[in-house]
Amino acid sequence: MSSNPFYVLAGPPGAGKTTLLEQISDEIETVPEYARRVLAHERRTGGRATGDQDQALFVARMLDLALSDYQSAVGPTLFDRGLPDLLAFCAHYGLPDNRVHAAVQAHRYRQAVFFLPAWKEIYSTDDERLLDFAGAEAFGELIRTAYEQSGYDLIEVPKASPHERAAFVLERISR
Repeated sequence: MSSNPFYVLAGPPGAGKTTLLEQISDEIETVPEYARRVLAHERRTGGRATGDQDQALFVARMLDLALSDYQSAVGPTLFDRGLPDLLAFCAHYGLPDNRVHAAVQAHRYRQAVFFLPAWKEIYSTDDERLLDFAGAEAFGELIRTAYEQSGYDLIEVPKASPHERAAFVLERISR
């Protein structure tokens, strides 16, 4: 496994990853979620690379952005989603995952991945997050499986305040 200083927040939509990333951003370099960036771009430009229009193009654009993010990162960096999340997208959409799988094997993160479980009390939908809670929870299990099958160990981040979650993650990064 990689000893590079790249860490990942993984988990289903609406589990608090983005809030946690914002809480930590003064302490470590962070990379925002690629899925939301692709969706925002497609919405602005009238593009079709979305989960409800062209799923294969959506995954391809996310993969390109995730690889660019990975290759641009220098020093300790915390990513909101990593490449293995894309295996879950492929499984969810019933798409082939050969290109994604090759990228997952070639671009490794730290062995321990921070997993934020589905949390109904904080879950909400928005312009990019369209799944209901049950759908998000099921997608979270696809993400968990993708990381485990890719050889990562998951550290479950407790359901707590953003400040407490940030302290939990930062303590483990500093070890």
